[in-house]
Amino acid sequence: MKDIKNTQCVGLILKHGDHDKTRDVAIHLSDYLSQRFASVVACEEDKAIVADKTNIQFLPAQQFKKLCELAFSVGGDGTLLQASHLCSEHDIPIVGINLGRLGFLVEISPDNFRQHLDTILDGNYRLEERIMLEVALHRNDTITEHLIACNDVAMHNKNTVRMLELNTHVDGVFLNTIHGDGLIISTPTGSTAYALASGGPLLEPTMEAVLLVPICPHTLSQRPLVVSSEKVIEVMVTERYHSDAVVAIDGQITRSLESGTKIIIKRSPHKLKLIQTLQHDYFTTLRNKLMWSAKP
Repeated sequence: MKDIKNTQCVGLILKHGDHDKTRDVAIHLSDYLSQRFASVVACEEDKAIVADKTNIQFLPAQQFKKLCELAFSVGGDGTLLQASHLCSEHDIPIVGINLGRLGFLVEISPDNFRQHLDTILDGNYRLEERIMLEVALHRNDTITEHLIACNDVAMHNKNTVRMLELNTHVDGVFLNTIHGDGLIISTPTGSTAYALASGGPLLEPTMEAVLLVPICPHTLSQRPLVVSSEKVIEVMVTERYHSDAVVAIDGQITRSLESGTKIIIKRSPHKLKLIQTLQHDYFTTLRNKLMWSAKP
């Protein structure tokens, strides 16, 4: 990673849906960054949020990715997931400014972001790298699409409560057939998301592992499984139980699954790069966010 002190161009990735709050923070942040860096850029789709800011250059996504050297995500965990999709291909590190509630990924509050960013931009920070997943959709032995996941890949029915039947292989070896509401393939980062809600274990986010969590399995012996991140996982919806099956990437990108479509999931060559304060501690975050210290 390039030294932050030598960075010339930084980018903003903004939360959609709460324009007033996002606009206020983005305006203050862009003013601050303009004093520290040669240029501040954002994607064209974010222009409506801070349209009156002349110190931000709005670019198409492809140009943003080529020019941006350091990104600032303004929102919650969902916005940072969006940032991971945009930045990972070019290994752009991300700083998270938290406008959300739970916030396992973003730690800096907008109330004191100047204090934290002064420290980070002076070179006092921790760079944490986390694995991501590469997802290939195969139909008739042809790859129809490549996607990337930071949190998870979830297969489930879109509009019905009908059971799915999913055949799962690991490194070409048949693992099991899952009968239930679906299956989640999760990174350690995603272990605090959908996988946690479905009964999966918590994994330290820097672990080199992948988690398979059945969603409401109809067989009690179907349990969550942790495998090495070097494994290749293949999932296929069977003809018999296919209905409105979809695959959802990080809860943001959804694709329909026809019978016979294979989902092949493996470790991505790219990583999520998070810049954190030196005070950040994963176990403290767990304790606070999950209220483990609260008395019953």
